[in-house]
Amino acid sequence: MRNLVQLVHDHWVHVLVANGFVFGCYLDQRDDEKLTAFWNKSMLFQRELRSSEEVTWK
Repeated sequence: MRNLVQLVHDHWVHVLVANGFVFGCYLDQRDDEKLTAFWNKSMLFQRELRSSEEVTWK
C-alpha cells in the first residue's frame, strides 16, 4: 500500500494528464452522439431528406 501511495505522489501529473485525456474523449463522444440527431435533416430548408437522398456528412 505504501508503494502505491508513493507512486501516485511521485507521478500525480501523469495521472492527471491521463485522466484528462480519457475525460476529454468521453465528452467528445457524447458531443458526437448529440450531433447524430441532425444527420438526416436539412437545417437550411427545415425538411427531412427523402429515402433516395444520402446522408450529408458522416
